[in-house]
Amino acid sequence: MGKKPVLGKGISALIPEYAEPSGQGDATRQVVYLNVDEVEPNPYQARTTFDEEQIDELMRSIQEKGVIQPIAVNRIGQNYQIIAGERRWRATKKAGIQEIPAIVHEIESQQDLMELSLIENIQRENLTPIEEAEGYRSLTDKCFLTQEEVARKVGKNRTTVTNLLRLLQLPHEVQEFLRRGQLQMGHARALLGLEEDEDRLALARRAVEEKMAVREVEKAVANQRTGRRKKKSPKEVPSDPHIRDYEERLQHRFGTAVNIRRTANKGSIQLEFYNDGDLERILDLLIDSE
Repeated sequence: MGKKPVLGKGISALIPEYAEPSGQGDATRQVVYLNVDEVEPNPYQARTTFDEEQIDELMRSIQEKGVIQPIAVNRIGQNYQIIAGERRWRATKKAGIQEIPAIVHEIESQQDLMELSLIENIQRENLTPIEEAEGYRSLTDKCFLTQEEVARKVGKNRTTVTNLLRLLQLPHEVQEFLRRGQLQMGHARALLGLEEDEDRLALARRAVEEKMAVREVEKAVANQRTGRRKKKSPKEVPSDPHIRDYEERLQHRFGTAVNIRRTANKGSIQLEFYNDGDLERILDLLIDSE
């Protein structure tokens, strides 16, 4: 039976005793074969839905080539709970194969297990934006990590984590559009530029029905916000195509309404924010601290 180093940086970063060996005499963890019925899903799994077509594709690959990458499990009594690799486990069971290769860990702390499971799955799985956002929320709410700590542990920019968490402010139906892949991250960021949930939902439904591109949604958001403004400086220089193009590019960059105002010899650039978290996100982008 071959040996394989410990899975991923998530485990070694969180639990030092599982770090990859660096000196002589250190033993690497072995791959063992477990009965699939002894393995159970993890309640802290970041993925909430499993695409059956993808499971079927993986099943066929496993039938032909076997499970190439072992799953990671935690021993709980006589059974094992998945840390990472639930899709492989589901596909193996569906293929009618009785054993699956695994690397076994013994993590007693539920806090450590929850944190590790969420981080491993966020790092390794192709999650939807909403699933990833929910994983980050679990890390902040249940594991008591700051957004800065979450970003460091999953190897992502803090602004990315903040932007994903903002998706959970959207109406439930809009989140479902994202979960099903009917809308993408860019659409969602643009929708957050609207203050009212009913406006966000109406535009999201329209975007799905009309298959609107991200730029089209951004433009619709900007038009809605601009349409509500009544004041205009009498000395303001009429907008030109170049200025409008820059406004659209900035709206895409910052995920919020942007207005460039010019008078004869000077002007201003206005970026709107809608709460303290939104302001912090925009400032992070402006400063580009990371």
